[in-house]
Amino acid sequence: ERLNLRAAREYKYLNQSDCMTVDGIDDAKNFHQLKKAFDAVRICKEDQDLIFKMLAAILWLGNISFKVIDSGNHIEVMSDEAVSSAAMLMGCSSQELIMALSTHKIQPGEDTVATSLTLLQAIETRDAIAKFIYASLFEWLVQQVNKSLEVGEKYTEKFISILDFYGFQSFQKNNFEQFCINYANERLQQHFNRHLFKLEQEDCESDGIVCTELDFEDNQECLDLFEKKPLSLFSLLDEESNLTEASDLTFSNKLKNLLDANHCFKVERGGAFSVRHYAGEVLYDTNGFIEKNRDMLSSNSIQLISSCNCELLNLFSEVFNQSEEHGNSTFHFDALYSQKRGVGTNFKDQLFKLMHQLESSTPHFIRCIKPNTRKHPGIYDNELVLQQLRSCGVLDAVRISRAGYPTRMNHQEFSRRYEFLLFGTDVPRDPLSTSVAVLQKFNIPSEMYQVGYTKLYLRAGQCCMYTLLVELQGNQMAHAPHGLTQLWKCH
Repeated sequence: ERLNLRAAREYKYLNQSDCMTVDGIDDAKNFHQLKKAFDAVRICKEDQDLIFKMLAAILWLGNISFKVIDSGNHIEVMSDEAVSSAAMLMGCSSQELIMALSTHKIQPGEDTVATSLTLLQAIETRDAIAKFIYASLFEWLVQQVNKSLEVGEKYTEKFISILDFYGFQSFQKNNFEQFCINYANERLQQHFNRHLFKLEQEDCESDGIVCTELDFEDNQECLDLFEKKPLSLFSLLDEESNLTEASDLTFSNKLKNLLDANHCFKVERGGAFSVRHYAGEVLYDTNGFIEKNRDMLSSNSIQLISSCNCELLNLFSEVFNQSEEHGNSTFHFDALYSQKRGVGTNFKDQLFKLMHQLESSTPHFIRCIKPNTRKHPGIYDNELVLQQLRSCGVLDAVRISRAGYPTRMNHQEFSRRYEFLLFGTDVPRDPLSTSVAVLQKFNIPSEMYQVGYTKLYLRAGQCCMYTLLVELQGNQMAHAPHGLTQLWKCH
């Protein structure tokens, strides 16, 4: 009652799919678990109330409707329960909210001029406010959780992180969301390729190892289609989004005229286009691309949010203004459609930051494979699984691993562990020579290893060499003097 909530089916932002319940999922139970999780990470009751208040405001914002009042498609806001409820939850008056959703103020000189918004502009303004509140709330909540979990003075800049990302998506109808998700998967796939294949080859070559030329499918051409300026999908989408009269059709025509020569791109009927991704070809429907990429937040909207009597909204607007000053805000405001970068480009820039962090870490990959498309247990579709293993590079990874030298140990470590096996002979002074002397003394076949400048490289499946050395190590220790044995154990 305090949030004036209704059933989920009564909110436009929730009822688009006509799916209000899912078998086996108890929403009430999950909500109580969510509150327990908030308590566990020390989100206080007052902050929890603010979170739910903001979510309720977003739901009511989505229900605000407009009425066209003239031939110019200008509108007036329908003053009803949605307006009063959203205004109450945000901490502003209904009239202030109505003005922000129906007019745009510009200041060509000393005077301020208010112009009426069209239906499309009003809808975009309403949705941009809702998206801004939701995105800001999400980022704030992540910060609160991180503060709760931080270790203070014990922080050593070493960390273990888990990146759980949407898999590659290809539905009957693919839109802007799948466009961004699949681009991110394309970039992550190159990281996988680079780590397993490119760096594997570069590491061997830099260490003086002769290895088989690694043959794998590089997806750089597809990434260039998305990223490479001036003619890329993201740059052309931003260019079109900055035009007042732009539409999804004009965007589609621009792609057809400028990108048709790219091997990974193909124009389709009805304003659609297809991209040849590493995991297969995907058909994208451009309907809604321009609107979703703009995510325009007008100066009126940010002024409204700044003036609200709500602690969180005031904080969000303050953070937004600071981000604008440094040019790193996800949202942009000024005159209508004047922003330079759209949602897609911001998504790309955020992905670049993530990739930079991934490149500076030591990754381990887990591939999740769908056994079938029907989400049923006990069904294993061989062709589907094989297609996923191929497209994700898993089969190539196995092939490369078998052909290369996956087990490695630097000479210092190898020498430290096994130089005592040369007991009774002249032990070389440098670690590399020690490694070679140990291998030669026990007649380890040369095809089982290669000696690099800094490391010893072992063939896949040649763990028997390690086993042999360990056995030799044990035998030597068994016959060593008692004092030497004790010294080795201490070491």
